[in-house]
Amino acid sequence: MLNLIKQTTKFIHLFLLGLILFGFSHIGLAQEIYPNMNVKFTSSAITIDGDDLEEVWKTADSTYTGWTHFPNESTDFKNPTQLKLLYDDKNIYLMCKAFSASNDYVIPSLKWDFSGKASDKINFIFDTFSDGNIAYMFGSNMAGVKSDILISNGGVSTAKNDINRTWDAKFEVEGQIFPGYYIVEMRIPLSTLSFPKGSASWRFNFFRFDTTEYQRTTWARIPQEFKDYNLAFMGKIHFEKPLGKSNANISVIPFINAITINNFENETALKDLSIGGDIKVPIGNGLNLDLTYNPDFSQVEVDDEIVNLRRFEIKLPEKRQFFLQNSDLFSNFGAIRTITPFFTRRIGLARDAQGNLVENDIIGGIRLSGKISNGLKIGLLSMLTNDDVANEIPSNLNTVLSLNQKVFNRSALKFLFINRETTKDYDFVDQNDTFNRLIGLEYDLNSIDNIWNGRFFTYNSFSPLKNENGFSGGVRVKKETRTQEISFEYSYLGDDFRSDLGILRRIGVSKFCPYYAHKFYPKKGKVNYYRLAYYHWLWFKLNSSTENILENNFLASFRAIYTNQSELEFRIYNANEYFPNDFDPTGINSETPLVGGNTYHTNIFEISYSSNPAKDFYFIAAQSYGKFYDGKKYSFENSIFFRFQPKLLASVKLNYDAIKLNHLEKTAKLWLVGPKFDFSFTKKLYWATLIQFNSQSENLGVNSRLQWRFKGLSNLFLVYNDNYLVRETGPISPRMRSLNLKITYWF
Repeated sequence: MLNLIKQTTKFIHLFLLGLILFGFSHIGLAQEIYPNMNVKFTSSAITIDGDDLEEVWKTADSTYTGWTHFPNESTDFKNPTQLKLLYDDKNIYLMCKAFSASNDYVIPSLKWDFSGKASDKINFIFDTFSDGNIAYMFGSNMAGVKSDILISNGGVSTAKNDINRTWDAKFEVEGQIFPGYYIVEMRIPLSTLSFPKGSASWRFNFFRFDTTEYQRTTWARIPQEFKDYNLAFMGKIHFEKPLGKSNANISVIPFINAITINNFENETALKDLSIGGDIKVPIGNGLNLDLTYNPDFSQVEVDDEIVNLRRFEIKLPEKRQFFLQNSDLFSNFGAIRTITPFFTRRIGLARDAQGNLVENDIIGGIRLSGKISNGLKIGLLSMLTNDDVANEIPSNLNTVLSLNQKVFNRSALKFLFINRETTKDYDFVDQNDTFNRLIGLEYDLNSIDNIWNGRFFTYNSFSPLKNENGFSGGVRVKKETRTQEISFEYSYLGDDFRSDLGILRRIGVSKFCPYYAHKFYPKKGKVNYYRLAYYHWLWFKLNSSTENILENNFLASFRAIYTNQSELEFRIYNANEYFPNDFDPTGINSETPLVGGNTYHTNIFEISYSSNPAKDFYFIAAQSYGKFYDGKKYSFENSIFFRFQPKLLASVKLNYDAIKLNHLEKTAKLWLVGPKFDFSFTKKLYWATLIQFNSQSENLGVNSRLQWRFKGLSNLFLVYNDNYLVRETGPISPRMRSLNLKITYWF
């Protein structure tokens, strides 16, 4: 076994070295000539009002979208989009005129950063360092609704954190509708952006969602197989005279939070008034220092309830703003669903003396993130959590350091160091739990044309007691073209590998995972393309005295993507899983689980359909049936959406699982019901209410959140939470109820 590990490690290192030496990241197609645009300097005052009547706009150069990204790749589209750019010493100005034969636009919401798969919108992307890795994206529509997003990892969409919607910028935008077109006018302060001193040009792109024609058009051509925010494909804007230096301002963001909590299960009550806040300090042209004291996240949206039928925890998304800013520098490591060496939601979570997972207070922390030079990025995060001796929870200092050095065109060499350590000696803390450290190296491959991407990584973890095998490593390589996707992944986790601030499903195992997909594009008709895909994953142990094969699974699918963005999919899921321990997949029959030490078989067929999301009423429906471990399972997952634009978006989630296991007399019936109402009264005032019932956790929860952006990025939140215990037998009883009022002010 040890020899195998050594050979695997040697293979990974040699493969990585070969890619670096031979410049794998240069492989690609001959580069196209992308569009260019000159941006004139102006000393005239520009009012942001959503029209182009000011004389200064007549002096600006103009350009137009030139390429159809969806549904077909071509230069043929019905509604052109004109853009003009100007700048002065403090701002960049955009005036975009979107032509349309119809004024029947889709405006799902007035809420800042509202995301919708189908809405009329224009996005502008600025790659200010021209490195194809990180960019700012600003968007709006004819109602002047704001959107600001940070793009990382080149926008290759290999991880969800490529898009960061929590980043907020101070900018102005207005929109107006005119006969045959609408206008979006925008002012972006240069102090909002980081860029090299004396910049003469930036890489740039813009694209438009046009629901009237079901088209997405772009300025620079982006191949259809890639996202429209992909940074490999961009044009350039050239400034009439070089820019000065980035003059970002120091920001102070204090908060006051008043909260009342009633815990009916523990018969306790709490009333508290707390203060805290953040400070943002720009350092140079690309580096930022963030400090937080007594952070409070009580206004954050609650997690969506999930019915978990697997043996492993489900990774819920991070929603706390402090941890999401520049999150790519900390979280974009490892392999999806295999090794996540660092996950911010581990900070502030702890196990009490009874083994329950509880939230632990964060005292404060710092974050240093951004560019040290044009090719080198740094991320340093250190957070101190409080202790709770009565519940045997220690205080921990949680520190993460990452370095990201650009190599070749868009690839990167990365370093990661993680340290979780108790701040003092506790009698209730085991010696091996006083600290956990991890050190790792990665090579991220992103070819110049985005056809090739991948990752090569190696980690080693350390704990106080001797680690015989704290090593892990892996490789993933993917090639994607217009018609084909092919990828290969291999990962290994040592028996003693550990990452307390990460997520590991298994240790002491290997994973082998090939994947292939093929797309077919009809020449005419309502179908944009068909997609056949096969995904196989194998978890195994070598030299095991029990069972070598832990999982041997495959997923085969056929999908049809229509020109109106509706989708139809058929899936076959087949799995053979070895259970080392007893396990109850229903989550409600813990006294009679499936017996461990056996291999169980699953074979599920599923059909799903999502309708046109541009309609006022649309839905997503999925039905599945088949063999499930030693029995059968029938499931449906339905979501219904209704839009009364632009004020209201309502939805209802209705999921049901009927599980009949052979060793149980009764069929387990699991329900998940979740109505949601999202009101945007104005572009500054929003009210969202989510009601969730999960029969597996026997919980009925209500979360109602009122948000008022009363001044720029300053907010007032009023949040009500209520949870009830709901059993099949017996009355509904309250669990916990809270009400909090929070004010944040951005100076």
